[in-house]
Amino acid sequence: MKTIKTENRNKEFAPGFNSGRGKFLTQRQEKSLLLAAMLILFFQITTNVKAEKNDWQYTISSGVHSFYAPVENLKWDNPAFAVSAGVNRLFGAKQIFSLGLQAEFSANKIQGNATSLQLLGQITPVLFKKLELGFGTGAGYRFSGYPSDPLKWNRTSWENGKKFKGIVQIPVQLSAGFRSVKVSNLEIIPFVAYQMKAMFGYNPDFDPLPDSQIMFGFKFQFN
Repeated sequence: MKTIKTENRNKEFAPGFNSGRGKFLTQRQEKSLLLAAMLILFFQITTNVKAEKNDWQYTISSGVHSFYAPVENLKWDNPAFAVSAGVNRLFGAKQIFSLGLQAEFSANKIQGNATSLQLLGQITPVLFKKLELGFGTGAGYRFSGYPSDPLKWNRTSWENGKKFKGIVQIPVQLSAGFRSVKVSNLEIIPFVAYQMKAMFGYNPDFDPLPDSQIMFGFKFQFN
């Protein structure tokens, strides 16, 4: 690493490397494009499939979450409330494939509250005509707040930082439900789900940071 003297201060210079070289989009533009691509993909897939019956399903769930993964030396600690709502597009005659758009709010007094939007593709085979199992994965974006006003160092003094941090998350979900309870033309599927998210860029010392949640909820479908 070479040091170049200027009129203002010394600067470190790495020959042949420029962190901004080849970067056409700002970080904010990249995040906006990711969210737009998620929404476009969801509506493009769901509107291009011909529906022979009502293939739309709505979900609502609540539970607890923690920065945790089922690995050694990472304990379930400081659990907090989480709530989620979404819409799924079902595919196939047996409707065991779905693509969903989920919105979620997660509280956390220590790390700060967060809201997220994610696409989740799922396979939900039915065993014994009643037990619905599910496996899903996808991608999403998370806006994580801070529990107090953040500060950042500008090389000379501290100044106010951003109140939210944008994070890319990759969810993996396992679920089980009972298919189904029928009330008039409404079909209700109670379910329990475990979802673990890998959050990229949240903490440079622990990247990706895992966030796990256990949720109880209902799926609704009008027939």
